[in-house]
Amino acid sequence: MKALPSVLVTVLTLARASLALADDAPIRVATPERPVTPSAPIISLGTAPVEAAVPRTFHMHEGFYLRASVGFGDYRASFSDGHRSNLDFGEHGHSMALDFLLGGSPNPGLSIGGGLLLEPLFGADYDRHGYGAGSHGGFSALIGPFIDGFPDATRGFHLGGLIGFAAQSFQNLNSGDASRTRAAGVGGAAWFGYDFWVASEWALGPQLRLMGMRTSGTKSDEDVSAWARSFTLGVSAVFN
Repeated sequence: MKALPSVLVTVLTLARASLALADDAPIRVATPERPVTPSAPIISLGTAPVEAAVPRTFHMHEGFYLRASVGFGDYRASFSDGHRSNLDFGEHGHSMALDFLLGGSPNPGLSIGGGLLLEPLFGADYDRHGYGAGSHGGFSALIGPFIDGFPDATRGFHLGGLIGFAAQSFQNLNSGDASRTRAAGVGGAAWFGYDFWVASEWALGPQLRLMGMRTSGTKSDEDVSAWARSFTLGVSAVFN
C-alpha cells in the first residue's frame, strides 16, 4: 500500500510535464491558399478581327453614265385639223431610233441625267380614211430628264424612262404647198433591256423602247394636232 502514493505522484508529475510541453508548442495560424495560375494553352483558338469589306468596283453600275442606242421599229401618227372638218389623216412607216443619254449614278444601280431621242422617217405612208395619200419623210424628237435603273447593280437587266419636250415634222395633207409642218408639245419614253459586260465599265445588249408624244402646230391657215407613238428594237451600249 505504500507504493500507491508513489505511483500517483509519478502520474501527476508526468501529466504536469505534458501540459507544460503543450503550452510551449507554437500555434499554427491558417493562411489562405494562393490561387493556382493556369498555364498558357498549347493551341490558341482565338481568331483575328474581321477587316473592313473592300468595295466592289469591277462590273458595278455606278459613277459616270453614258448610253448610246440605235434601233429600228414601227411608227404611227394621227393628225387632226382644227380649221377643216372631216379631213383627218394618218401616217405609218418604219423608223430609225437614235438615242443619247448622259448623266451619273447617285447610288449604285441608279442613273439620272438628260437624254435626246431622235427618230427619223425616210418615207412614211400617209392615208386619209383608208385611202393612200402618198409617201413623205419626217422626224420626231424628244429631249428631257431621264432615269435608268438596274435592280442588281452587278448585272445587266435595266429599265428606265424619259419625259420632256417633244417635236415633230410631217407633211400636212391639208396644206396647199408641199412644205412640211413642224409641231411641238410634250412626250415620254420608256425602255428596258439587258446589257452584257464586255469590259470593266462597258456593257452592250438589246433594248426595247416605246415612245409617245402629243404635238400641235398652229399657223394662220392651219391648226394641226398630232398623236404619235413608236416601238423600236435596237442595240444599246452603256459606259457605267
